Amino acid sequence: MNRLYYAVALLAALVLLMINGAGAQAQGIIIDPPPPGIVPPIGGPITIELHSIDAVIDGPVATVHITQIFRNNTEQQIEGTYIFPLPSDAAIGDFQMTVDGQVLEGKVYTKEEARRIYEDIVRRRRDPALLEYLDRDLFQTSVFPIPPGASRKLELTYSHTLALDNGLYHFRYPLQTRQYSPAPVKNLSLRVELRNQPGLRTIYSPSHQVRIDRLGDDAALVGFEQANILPERDFDLYFGVSPEAVGLNLLSYKPAGEDGFFLLLAAPGIQVAPGEVVQRDMILVMDISGSMEGVKMEQAKRAAHFLVDNLNPGDRFNLIAFSTGVYLWSAELRPTAEDAVTDAHRWIEGLRAGGSTDINRALLEALAQLYEKEQGRPAYILFMTDGLPTLGETDSGRIILNALNNMPPGRSVRLFAFGVGYDVDTDLLDNLSRELGGRSTYVKPEERIDEALGDFYRQISTPVLTNVSISFPGILVEDTYPYPIPDLFAGEQIVWAGRYRQGGATTITLRGEVNGKKRVFRYADQHLATKGGEPLVARLWATRKIGTLLDEIRRKGPLPELVDEVARLSTTYGIVTPYTSYLVLEPQFQPFAGAPDAAQPAAEVPMAPAAPREVVATVEV
Repeated sequence: MNRLYYAVALLAALVLLMINGAGAQAQGIIIDPPPPGIVPPIGGPITIELHSIDAVIDGPVATVHITQIFRNNTEQQIEGTYIFPLPSDAAIGDFQMTVDGQVLEGKVYTKEEARRIYEDIVRRRRDPALLEYLDRDLFQTSVFPIPPGASRKLELTYSHTLALDNGLYHFRYPLQTRQYSPAPVKNLSLRVELRNQPGLRTIYSPSHQVRIDRLGDDAALVGFEQANILPERDFDLYFGVSPEAVGLNLLSYKPAGEDGFFLLLAAPGIQVAPGEVVQRDMILVMDISGSMEGVKMEQAKRAAHFLVDNLNPGDRFNLIAFSTGVYLWSAELRPTAEDAVTDAHRWIEGLRAGGSTDINRALLEALAQLYEKEQGRPAYILFMTDGLPTLGETDSGRIILNALNNMPPGRSVRLFAFGVGYDVDTDLLDNLSRELGGRSTYVKPEERIDEALGDFYRQISTPVLTNVSISFPGILVEDTYPYPIPDLFAGEQIVWAGRYRQGGATTITLRGEVNGKKRVFRYADQHLATKGGEPLVARLWATRKIGTLLDEIRRKGPLPELVDEVARLSTTYGIVTPYTSYLVLEPQFQPFAGAPDAAQPAAEVPMAPAAPREVVATVEV
């Protein structure tokens, strides 16, 4: 029987979070063409049924376990060679590979030997994609024959030490394989466990939208899962540790002849002393219109119970339900005393769904609750609805304008919108959240409202710094996003991107308030690049600016100046938007130095934040 010879290359990808969650994969590539008359099936002769990455980073040491299942889609037996580009400092003695329970003998090649192997593959395939790995060592082993239509399971374990660079650890896993095969990976999962990281603060993946579960002040789980995904980028994870109350990390990039780009992350610890938790006023506004009847209403009530049970000591709260009318639990905000909590639970149980949806009136009533209260106390409105405004003022623009015109003077008010189902007015909720300094999230019909709202509330349940501002004394920074800077919550982080004129040394100053008292954090010995740096920062900044412009277009319509600016940024930085398509550049075209390589697929909007630089801070109280 004729045999096909393939090299099965495990490579990897990096997807930005905020794009809807992205993934990665491994694929097969042909070194020698199949014998005459044999045509590989569409999608490639070898596909990946499963690609699972399980990494544990204990202190600075990363141990990575990979599981892959390859399937032979041809009618011929396949033998091949498995190659894996290694981290430059991987511990060779820690490699172990098994295929279907049998240990395979492999060989690790130095960079020089790997270069010859890569170049040989490139000559035969006439595809230069592998050359990006020329500076890495290489692991190579023979793959046992795979019968027609059969699968083989492969497992590989290696470990290496992560370098600490400017206070940041950087973990990378090679996922990128889109250029090697058109066939997607059926099931992709990546899990990174961080252990023994005292003072763990910032955790960030600029490549993928990941879930981060903080397990304590020194541990966390990071990961994502996807199905039928064709990875486009390697996976990158940055994390920083700091003994300070608020850790700060900085990345910058200065292309020749242009203003620079920076990205800053600031994060407190997950454990916060009671005196450091900001006391706030919290109002839950619940839609109880007819469309909420049934399971949705029961789940919404469980969510309300959860919120009441998880208020912080010193908080004040109120509950508002709305449909055709507006119904208040209390005439005014009440402290979280035991009798108030019990009474609130009783009121929630008595709610019944029915009627229309008067969003405007409910919103104005919530704002009215905040008048003539303590002006130094931050206020949060959690606004939950499953539909469009159908009663009273129904124009989204006027509803937003009414809210802005009725803001309580001297109060810091944030609105967090929670949309349920597919019929919700996302433009209204997104713009309300943006204008009132909060954010929005959505629950699909098949998802549980109480669980989703519980997860969302945990993210904003412990504010540690409000009315945040950041400055770079001696350095002009501009064009920053987001604006305004959001409040800082325990276990969360601020991601702030912008541009600067001239680089150099500076002391970054972060200011905010804790229970009406001003706090100042100073981070000495910071440096914005005067040339070079991290080109990815330019793309991340552009993604945030494009997101802001798209919000403006949704509110004002496709004005030519807005659309033109989106198109310019998109083509300059390689970011896919509703107004541009993925563009493959000709070889002679030289893209902007901060833009992605022409052979690399464009990113989508929105995108996740970027990596940081850890520093030592001094604090003024």
